[in-house]
Amino acid sequence: MNWLAFAAVAWVFLGLEKGLRDALELGSTGASPSFVFGLLTFIAISAQSTTALWAAIALGLAMDLVFNVPLQGGAGTVNIPGPHALAYVLGTQFILSLRGVMVRRNPLSMGFLALVGFLVCSATLLAIFTTKATLGVPIEWDATRKLLEGLGSSLYTGVLATLLGLVLIPLAPFLGLPSHQQRRFGRRA
Repeated sequence: MNWLAFAAVAWVFLGLEKGLRDALELGSTGASPSFVFGLLTFIAISAQSTTALWAAIALGLAMDLVFNVPLQGGAGTVNIPGPHALAYVLGTQFILSLRGVMVRRNPLSMGFLALVGFLVCSATLLAIFTTKATLGVPIEWDATRKLLEGLGSSLYTGVLATLLGLVLIPLAPFLGLPSHQQRRFGRRA
């Protein structure tokens, strides 16, 4: 993979995530799509396993830097490095385990894998932050609301990733990823 091209595309997707997340929120439910996880799903489908996991760590740490956790009593916000990175690695590992049975260059496959991968991420983040809140870290955290928000965001991310697949699949050569489906058993004579 071309890491410089990946950094440029990741920067754009991080900007889309930060800029459009609130605008695309479904009412007051808190459910909004993740552009960054859509990109990560494409990388996980196309790249080698180790490359996909390093991309997950990089994108997860970037999300940790822009994800503000509110403190109790309106005392401000805090950035906690690590939770998104761990969640993205687990979500990517789940996608890697499923990609062998999927048609890799199909936007619908990308949408499905983004949906289930983001479910894993949401569950991981829910477990991490609920544990932190239970252990007395003074963060504002409502586990029930975040559970419903994660379910809605997973569905929304799956729909968005299907649409992003139409843009990202042609960009595969720019990112240094294989641009065609590789055959398992060779050519027919």
